[in-house]
Amino acid sequence: MTECQRLDVDATHFSEPVKRIFDSQGTQDFQSSVAMLRLSSYLHRYVQMVQGQRIPTDTQHPQVAAFAQLLDKLSELVDSTPALAGPRRYGNLACRDWHAKIDAQLPQLLNQFVPARWRASVVELQYYLGNAFGSSERLDYGTGHELSFFAVVCALDMLGAWGDAFSGPDLLYVFDRYYALVRKLIRTYTLEPAGSHGVWGLDDHFHLVYILGSSQWADDRTAPIMPQDLQNKHAAEDYAATNFYCQAIAFVFKVKSGPFAEHSPMLYDICRTVPTWSKVQRGLLRMYLVEVLNKFPVVQHFWFGTGLFPWTSAANGATLPTYEAGQDSATTTTASTNATAELPTTTTFMPYSSSSSSTTVPVARMSMAPPNARHVSRFMAHDRLRRAPPHPDR
Repeated sequence: MTECQRLDVDATHFSEPVKRIFDSQGTQDFQSSVAMLRLSSYLHRYVQMVQGQRIPTDTQHPQVAAFAQLLDKLSELVDSTPALAGPRRYGNLACRDWHAKIDAQLPQLLNQFVPARWRASVVELQYYLGNAFGSSERLDYGTGHELSFFAVVCALDMLGAWGDAFSGPDLLYVFDRYYALVRKLIRTYTLEPAGSHGVWGLDDHFHLVYILGSSQWADDRTAPIMPQDLQNKHAAEDYAATNFYCQAIAFVFKVKSGPFAEHSPMLYDICRTVPTWSKVQRGLLRMYLVEVLNKFPVVQHFWFGTGLFPWTSAANGATLPTYEAGQDSATTTTASTNATAELPTTTTFMPYSSSSSSTTVPVARMSMAPPNARHVSRFMAHDRLRRAPPHPDR
């Protein structure tokens, strides 16, 4: 695994992201794209960066602090946009007012954050950050929105916005401020998890947060607690301030009522039967690649510009086909006629070592039934598949 390399900003053409994934064929093409290669590369980098690290309460990194201030301004908009009175089962309509406010303010906020020579990238950054806080139409939040924020963090890394001093604690701080804002949105506007019963394999709004949290304690023989300890909500609360996995489990206990085994059977079975944090991390990473990054209902909302996450082949740089609904054959479209020519071709982005193989293990959305062996066997199947060598074109 080589170090993730930065974009040559002066030689990169940026454009407004457009929809490229319309069906399962588009989802499959996504697996061999430069966009996927960059996402998986940074995922591998970040899980290594956070090992042995705690979530900090502050940062001395100036760019990280500036980005946290941007998120704070979005949080203040929640305070000035209270939920509408009256009970609602599926989301509060005031959330749409909040989204309208951030859509209006994001361009200015990003232009203030991004140095002048990188301003051309704002057209793409704005799309990913604007889609990182749930759907204003469906009034829900899920792993696709979490993926969109991950793309923002990766993009700023590619641009060089974080600088050379960006560390594991800095990364955890950025995500901690993001998750604090998202949980505020969920509780203020009663946002549902995207999907009917949990988000594509897990029983919560999130997935990446569990990967980061398990990575913090992976291969750590001095971890203060083990996965099985989190069957007790008090253990999760005790370490929620310093570990993302505990933080996520503690939030589940706050927003759901009833026995853990009934409202979150997958998470419960992981805590009950997976013995080490390293195994939890491996299983969740493999599940993320298969059940989030390779699932049409999730990635159809991930759009593509020409600079940060281009719809081009990682093998040869050619523009990938686009299969629009109702077409009998592939139609290749681009947001810019010269976009491919202007993409940097010398930068090599190495994939995560367990990059998706052609084998897909289906994980059904969890029902509210009591847990059983099926849940954890699916999870462990992802861990076993991880051991397969990556395909060179994936």
